[in-house]
Amino acid sequence: MTIEFVPARALTFSDFKKCFDYEEDRLYALLFERNQSLIGIRREKFAVRNLKKIFRATFKLVPKIGFQAMSLRDLLAETGLSMGGVYLTITNKDNIAIIVKDAVTLVCEDIVDKARAETDPVVALEVMVKGYLYASLLLQPWFYFLYFETRSLPIKHQEDSKNLERSQVAELERLIVRLQQKPERGYPADFLATMVLTMVQERYLKPWKYKQPASTIDEYAENCLRLIHRSIHH
Repeated sequence: MTIEFVPARALTFSDFKKCFDYEEDRLYALLFERNQSLIGIRREKFAVRNLKKIFRATFKLVPKIGFQAMSLRDLLAETGLSMGGVYLTITNKDNIAIIVKDAVTLVCEDIVDKARAETDPVVALEVMVKGYLYASLLLQPWFYFLYFETRSLPIKHQEDSKNLERSQVAELERLIVRLQQKPERGYPADFLATMVLTMVQERYLKPWKYKQPASTIDEYAENCLRLIHRSIHH
């Protein structure tokens, strides 16, 4: 018997965006608060203004020249900030990559917390899959940067980035195991969890494939969930 997936929450991208706490000034304010040791400016107002310019410039430059080739002088030219403004805000270029990792970690951990708060594994899986998809669309340059530039992080932070992906797979696997009625007949839960994360990554790594209006992310999310449930109950 085929069990057809029916959205438990019917959460849409539009709904998610209204409640998303990690865009623009709010995100930069949180990053300033969480990364005091990496940021030279002590006043939040000026730090947020400079961080916004620096990260926008980084996300524009890196796809063209790569993070390792990008210099602080490149940032000077792109941001329009003074040398003091750049150096005081980001005292070391590595700190840019570290803060990106922190931003993605912050958002992903929040999604996991929301999923864990749900007692129904069907709802929890929907919250997690749609949360990852919608958040990575709203913060596409951040997720994209971390995926391709993890190698540019200091060694300890490289491991943190890899562990973030491992923890995402582990959380998905945990939910899939709860939903499997006869696991010996279906696909292994760890394999399905990895494929789920791959579907999420596909969306933010290849935005050129998805030039349609943002509303179609809802169709993509529903199709992903439908495929997951069919695979679980195969």
